[in-house]
Amino acid sequence: MQRFSISICMIFFCSFTAQSDSTIVRSIYFTGNQIFSSRQLSDVMILKPPTIFSVRQISRDMESILHLYHQNGYYFADVRIDSLLYSTDSNDLDVRINIFEGDQARIDSIAFLGNINFTNQEILQHLDTQSSDVFVPSVLENDINTLLSFYEQRGYPFAKIEVSNISNIKNETTKLRIDILIDEGQLVTIDEIRIAGNKLTKEGVIVRETRLKMHESYNQEKIDKIPSHLNRLNIFSNVEQPELYTSSTGGGLLIKIEEGNTNTFDGIIGYAPGKTTGANGIVTGMVNISMRNLFGTARKLNIRWLRDELQSQEVGLQYVEPWVFDYPVNLSGSFNQRKQDTIYVRRAYEVKADLLLTESLTLGGLFDQENVIPSSSTNAVLRSRTITTGLEICYDTRNDFLSPTTGINYRSGYQIGSKKFANQDVTVQRVYLDADFFATTFQRQVVMLGLHGRSLTSSKIELGDLYRFGGTNTLRGYRENQFLGSRIAWTNAEYRFLLARRSFFFGFFDTGYYFLPGDEKQNTPSSQKIKYGYGIGIRLETQLGNIGVGFAFGEGDSFLQGKIHIGLINEF
Repeated sequence: MQRFSISICMIFFCSFTAQSDSTIVRSIYFTGNQIFSSRQLSDVMILKPPTIFSVRQISRDMESILHLYHQNGYYFADVRIDSLLYSTDSNDLDVRINIFEGDQARIDSIAFLGNINFTNQEILQHLDTQSSDVFVPSVLENDINTLLSFYEQRGYPFAKIEVSNISNIKNETTKLRIDILIDEGQLVTIDEIRIAGNKLTKEGVIVRETRLKMHESYNQEKIDKIPSHLNRLNIFSNVEQPELYTSSTGGGLLIKIEEGNTNTFDGIIGYAPGKTTGANGIVTGMVNISMRNLFGTARKLNIRWLRDELQSQEVGLQYVEPWVFDYPVNLSGSFNQRKQDTIYVRRAYEVKADLLLTESLTLGGLFDQENVIPSSSTNAVLRSRTITTGLEICYDTRNDFLSPTTGINYRSGYQIGSKKFANQDVTVQRVYLDADFFATTFQRQVVMLGLHGRSLTSSKIELGDLYRFGGTNTLRGYRENQFLGSRIAWTNAEYRFLLARRSFFFGFFDTGYYFLPGDEKQNTPSSQKIKYGYGIGIRLETQLGNIGVGFAFGEGDSFLQGKIHIGLINEF
C-alpha cells in the first residue's frame, strides 16, 4: 500500500540553527495545492503570521492539513515542508509547504470477517460506505458505530467491530480493499429484571412499565427508552440507565430508581374586585388533590373543588386504573358536578379507555353522560340528559410536568351523541383542542405558547350546555368562568426567566374569544367578542411547596381592578 507522510526533518535541522523560540513566522506559502485554496489550508492551521515559530505546532498543523484531505477522499495525499527561509538576523521566517494531493481513493470492495448470524448483504444494507464510493474515513467510522447499533438492537450487546486492514488493489494505485473484522459475541436475552431503590412502588408495576417481555432478545433502543417510560409515571425523582448483566441463567437488567413524592396538593386563592364601584369583591378558590401511586400500584385518584362565584361551585372526582389485564390500556372514570347559583345543577359522568401507543402518544375512546337539573324556581333551563361517545388523542413530550423547558403537551377530541329534553331528541357534537408548546430561547429563558378551543354544535343549546372560561387557568385578568359560549378559544403566551429548576419569573399576554348563540324565547341576539389580558407573575420552589403569585389585568382595567391569584403546589 502506498503510504502518506509528513516530512519534518528540515524543521528539526533548522531548529538547531536558529532561535526558533523567538523567531516570528512572517509568511506561509503553499505549493502543489489545487483542490483546496491556500486560504482553506491556512484556516485549519493554528500557526499563522505573525506568531512565534514552533516546531511542535507546525507538525500538528501539517497533520490537520492531511486530515482535511483524508476526510475528502484524498487518502494518498502527502504534505511536506519544502523550505524554511530565515532572515539574516533569524528574527523572521518564511514557511513553504509542498502538497502532493494525488487522486481520490475509491473503494473496490468491502470484506466482512467473522460474521455468522448475519450475511454480508444484510450488513452492507446498513452502511453508507459502498463499493465504487470515494473513501472517506469519517463515513467509515460512522458506519462502524451504525453496525454496533445494528447488533445491539438484535441481541448482541457485546459485539466488537473494527477495520482490520485497508490495502491497495494490485495494479490499482487508487483503489482500496477494506476488511472489517466482526466479533459478534453471545446472543443475550432478558430473562430477569431487578429493581433497586423502590420502597413503596411494587416491583411488578416498574417491570410492567419497562414494556419488555421476559426472554426477548436484548435491544439497546428499547433499553434506552426505559428511563423515559418510568419518568412518565411522575412518581420517581430519579431513574438511572439500566445496567446489563449476565449469569448462568441468562441476561438481566438492574434498574436503580429513587421514589419521589407521589401526592400533590394544588391550591389557588384569588381575589377579584367588585363588578361596580362600591361593590364587594369576590374571593375565589380552587383545590386539586392528586394521588398518583395508590398502594404502590401507579393507580391515580384526583379530587377537585372550585368556587368561582358567591353561590356557584364545582366538585370533581377521577380515578385511573393503569394497564388493565396487563395490557397497555388505562381505564378511567370521572364525576363532575357544578352548582350554578340557584339556577341549575349539572352532573357529568365519563368513562374512558386510553391505549398507550408509545410513552408519549395515547389514543382514547370515551363515553360521557351529562344531566342538567334545573331548580324549581327557574325556567331558564330545561331538565335534560346528553349522552355522547368519542375519540381523543394525546401527545406529551414535556421534560418536566411542573416546569417544562422543552416539549409539547397536546390533546384533542371529537364527541357525538344526542340530547333528550321535553320529549325531544337533538344531535350534539363537541370538538376540543388543547396544545401547549415549550422551548428554550436563551440560557435560563423559556417561552410558552398555548392554544385552546371548544366547540358545541346542536339545534338546541341551553345555558347548562355552554362552555365557561376566564380566570387563572384560561384567560387571566378576568373573573373565574366569567365568559360563556358555544364556541370559545383562548391563547396564552408566557416568557419565563428561570431562577432555579422550578422557580421562574414571567410576563404573560392572553387572548380569548367567545360566541354566544341567541335565545329566541328570551329575545336575545347572538354575540361574540375578543378579549385580552396581561400581567406578571412568579413561581418559587420552597420547603412549603411551589408557591405562585400572579397579578393580571383585563382589557381597560385600572391598577385597582387587577386580579390577584396566589397558588401553592405541594408534593407529599
